[in-house]
Amino acid sequence: MTEKPSNITGTPADRPLDWANSRVMSPADAIMWRADDDRRFRAPVFAVELYDCVPEWNRFVAAVDWASRMVPRMRERVIDSPFGVGVPTWAVDADFDLNYHLRRAAVPGDGTWSELLNAVEAIAMTPLDHARPPWEAYLFTGLPDEKAAFVVKVHHAVADGMSTVLGMSMLRSTTREHQLDKPQPPAARPEQPGPSAVIGNQLAASARLVPTILGALGDGARSFTDPVGSVRKAIDFGLSARRVSGLASPPHSPLLAKRSLSWRLSTFDIRFVDLRAASKIAGASFNDAYLAGITGAMRLYHEKLGHPIDVMPLALPISLRAEGDAAGGNKITVGRVAAPVSIVDPVERMHNIREQVLLARTEPAAGLIEAVGPVLAWLPSELLGFAGKTTSVNDVQASNVPGIRHDTFMAGAKVERSYPFGPLPGCAVMATMLTHGSTGCLGINHDAAAITEPELFFDCVVDGFGEVLALAPDAEPVFRRV
Repeated sequence: MTEKPSNITGTPADRPLDWANSRVMSPADAIMWRADDDRRFRAPVFAVELYDCVPEWNRFVAAVDWASRMVPRMRERVIDSPFGVGVPTWAVDADFDLNYHLRRAAVPGDGTWSELLNAVEAIAMTPLDHARPPWEAYLFTGLPDEKAAFVVKVHHAVADGMSTVLGMSMLRSTTREHQLDKPQPPAARPEQPGPSAVIGNQLAASARLVPTILGALGDGARSFTDPVGSVRKAIDFGLSARRVSGLASPPHSPLLAKRSLSWRLSTFDIRFVDLRAASKIAGASFNDAYLAGITGAMRLYHEKLGHPIDVMPLALPISLRAEGDAAGGNKITVGRVAAPVSIVDPVERMHNIREQVLLARTEPAAGLIEAVGPVLAWLPSELLGFAGKTTSVNDVQASNVPGIRHDTFMAGAKVERSYPFGPLPGCAVMATMLTHGSTGCLGINHDAAAITEPELFFDCVVDGFGEVLALAPDAEPVFRRV
């Protein structure tokens, strides 16, 4: 990983990037971290990148080592409270070993993309070592045409999707040639914070929330001046909280009811300009077209198996990251919609989804997770099981992340595709799209017990997006990479 000079004089800054540098987790990050105690709700995010050639190994190792010095979080481990409550502390790992985190392997079997995904499934389902920095990476060789794949797996407590893409964009090179003038910061000094330091960090983090709490109390006191209006707002907030938390949810699909611990991965290429053109013709957004494609796939799958349904619960992340917020960590809330599965017309489907998404973004309780997070973070992991139920109510979760539109390279190898994947926190299907260059790279993670006819499901994904793309003249068909 290399980076262009970062300042206007052309002289690289000899310092790490300002990304994910908080010494303590946010409450939302802490909840995700402790959810690992229940293996149904483990939260790795991972990506599979396709390279046009196999990078030279020593140069590749040096590039990852450089990245770990540019982004100190890559060398930091999590130190939890001695009491198992409150927000954990990040500390530089005194035993950091790049040879543990970065590995190489050959694609098993006949070396196909499908065989690669089978190997990645096992990697994704294996828990990260909590005693080390929570990430792993693998360089796979042996793909057809002498191509390679880079698999990166990181705990969701480190960053959300938007922040991860931002971090990767800062660490990629725009040229295949080796850059000798890139910044070379030294590795951070190891840290060994004791229990008292960890508890002190927790108390300091909680103290910083006092102004927010006092502000809420002030709002409550002022409500006595308008009791009728305050009651109305309280009712609206309560109803909104039920929707945001998932307590009020559309009926589930009976076909997707079962859950297991087995994940299955698939990848698809969708030309960005085609999906954007289809959305404009429909008078909708790119994200509306994306969600309409996912919803269409679910309609076709249910119809072909003889179980048509009208709606299903679908969740999508809504970024709360504002200008000036630090990068790294998670700044998201959950938007929930009743996916209009029964609507056949893709234009009508997009408009229905658009209205629901706009409402979800303006929910009075949109910041509920951030509001209750500081309280939940002080609960032991044994009592956080109910938090997982807020994600289990979803049949599908879908995310669309703007990516890197220019060519990027890693140790001399060009990144041709970058497929993102999210965990399955109790839902049946997790669909994530990342725009890479001119291609929408769609990665789908599904529960093997929920999707019982995977090949049919893959065909339905192609045809569901095909319904949307048919709106755009000369649109190319969806390509499933196998």
